[in-house]
Amino acid sequence: AGEFDIVQCAEGTPSSQCIQTITSRWKVTDMLSDCSIRSDASWCTGGGSTDPSKTKGIDLIYAAPHCHAPSCISMELYNADTGQLICRVEPTYGKSDNIYDERGFLALPPCIWGDEAEGLLPPPALSLDTHLLSIKKNNSTLGHTGEMASWQMRGVIVPTDSWSQ
Repeated sequence: AGEFDIVQCAEGTPSSQCIQTITSRWKVTDMLSDCSIRSDASWCTGGGSTDPSKTKGIDLIYAAPHCHAPSCISMELYNADTGQLICRVEPTYGKSDNIYDERGFLALPPCIWGDEAEGLLPPPALSLDTHLLSIKKNNSTLGHTGEMASWQMRGVIVPTDSWSQ
């Protein structure tokens, strides 16, 4: 995913206006690796997974940003073809002594989709040729190096009706 630098905003700029934005665009197929899961299970999405005659696309079931706190303001993932917001994550500040809500700590809750009977929204269906757009905003009151803006995602490959395994 690579790293980038946060450039400190100009002296005298109100901190509410010290925002650095980075964007990235890619296609769903760029996230897939057509290979045999028997030979390379570490980064393999299966044979035929990038072939439109065998695969319709993916059902996205999990998306979480890799966003360094405390400068992370937000990360958004869009279907760039439709403009639909798929996922937006902002850090949440802990307010108690409960697990995952610890006072003094930040959390970045992921977007999760699944079975509506379990209270989840249905997974976004993304064709192989869907273009995605990521927008990350950082507080740039103080400059620093080593910032990242990648998404950690999981999806289910959706075969075409003609795909016989």
